[in-house]
Amino acid sequence: MRSSMRTTVTRRLSPVAIAMALGACATRAEYVVEGTERSIGVDGLITIAPQAEDVNRVKVELEHLPPPERHDRRMRTFVVWLTPPDGAPVRAGRLAYDRDSREGRLEATTPNDAVHVQVTAERESDVNAPSDVVVVSRHVVLTRSRTARR
Repeated sequence: MRSSMRTTVTRRLSPVAIAMALGACATRAEYVVEGTERSIGVDGLITIAPQAEDVNRVKVELEHLPPPERHDRRMRTFVVWLTPPDGAPVRAGRLAYDRDSREGRLEATTPNDAVHVQVTAERESDVNAPSDVVVVSRHVVLTRSRTARR
């Protein structure tokens, strides 16, 4: 009698546990991006994906990106910025730029499920705010189920 009851409870809980686990999942989101009017011809992909419970990974991959000084002769590097919906831009880091292939890449993390991603040309990589030389701009959102933490 006791083993029969244990089996029944286990069978009833397993689908519930599976549903809860699947409900808490977030999927990665990919966004095709193009350069702004200041950087026509740039193509790329921005991906946002869960890395841990409270951390998302944002990956920026660009190609056909002219050198920063082509956008403004004073500029020397590219910086990626992540701006949460209710906050100020946060410097994610310097875009790893290859002048020969004209490709740029950066991976960063954020606690936010939605951010505005900007790539700007800058004089230095350690600036405190983005310049007005924006080469890529895109709002990205990681959709989580209603049971997952936002």
